[in-house]
Order: sequence, then C-alpha cells, then structure tokens
Amino acid sequence: MSSSDNQNSPPWTYRMDITPTGQSVPYAAGNDPVALLNLMVNLQSQTIELQRQTLEAQRQQLEMIRETTQVAREQRARQVADLERWQNSHGDVLDTCKESLGKLEQVHASLLGDLTEYLAEYHENLVDGDFALSDFVDRFGPRLAHLNTMLAVLRPLAAHQKKPNT
Repeated sequence: MSSSDNQNSPPWTYRMDITPTGQSVPYAAGNDPVALLNLMVNLQSQTIELQRQTLEAQRQQLEMIRETTQVAREQRARQVADLERWQNSHGDVLDTCKESLGKLEQVHASLLGDLTEYLAEYHENLVDGDFALSDFVDRFGPRLAHLNTMLAVLRPLAAHQKKPNT
C-alpha cells in the first residue's frame, strides 16, 4: 500500500477481496457489469446448493426423529402391557399398594420438611463448608433417592383401576 493510500483512509480500516470458492476473479472485474452478474449467479448457485444440502440434512433429522418417536411409542406400549399383565397376576397386592403409597407419601413429605428446616438452619455452613455439605448430602440424599424410587414403583400400581368382570 502506498503512502498516499494511507493518508486517504483511516488507520483502522482495511480492504479484503473476497471471491467465491474455486474462482479467481481479478479485482478490476468488480467494475464490469457482466463479471458482476456472473459472480452473483455463481454465488446464488452456491447458496442454492447449500440450501439443498441443509434441506436434505433436515429431512434426515426428521426421519430419525420419527423413528425415535416410534421406538418410544413401542417401548411405552410394552411397558403398559407388562404393567397390566403384572397387575392382573397380582391383583391382591394392588389394594395394599394403594394404602402403602399414601403412607409413603406422608413419610416423603416429612423428610422434605426436615430437609427444608435443616437448610434454613444451616444454610451458611452448607455454603461455606465442604464437611457440612457432605453431612447434609449423606443425611438426606440416599433416603430421599430411595423414597423417590419406591414412590415411582408404587404410583403406577396404585393407579390401577379394576376392570369390571364381564
């Protein structure tokens, strides 16, 4: 760049010639309308090709989503069938499951109440100390996790509606 170019443009600007991939277009052609038209047509062709590729990728994604949805539906149908088969084979347990669920939900609520009280009382210690946090997790974590698992098992069983005999 000559010193006269530096005087005409601010120091923070620069010039960059950009050409489409695979083509070499001299800068002087930038003033030629035919060359500019050819360049625009080439850019448009590249844009259309990229859009076509994007559309194809989206179609593939849609197909994969449809397959995933179908697999999930089939899995859910198998789970429902398994649950119904188990419920039909163990009908005598279902009533006690309903009773147990209510009691276990009370235990769960009590544990959550204890947890929130502990948090309110020892919040500062939990934020500042690793030992206090470990003690908190050890105290409430496993029991809460196990109760949640038990509730997850009992809820579908307790929700079973007896079908009238026909």
